[in-house]
Amino acid sequence: NIEAGKRRLQEEMGFNCDLKELFWFVYKASFDNGLTEHELDHVMIGNYEDDPIVNLDEAAAFKWMTLEDVKKDMELQPELYTEWFKIIFNEYDQRLVKL
Repeated sequence: NIEAGKRRLQEEMGFNCDLKELFWFVYKASFDNGLTEHELDHVMIGNYEDDPIVNLDEAAAFKWMTLEDVKKDMELQPELYTEWFKIIFNEYDQRLVKL
């Protein structure tokens, strides 16, 4: 999982760093267009202090934000966040805060 995470980090954000797996979870989300996501997701963390080189074919954008700012932004603009990100942030924020 760590090697796959590193590979995707490079492919999507254009950088490498050491990763640590924090946890995994399964979720299912249905959408208005009739599609459903049903996935096993692994959540990893690493440290990197430069701007990424975003592959726009893989990631639409990025932002550096504090956890508190993310929480506020998600309340104001929930449509900007993917379902899996909302689940991670809302259900696992206590694990993220302790880091």
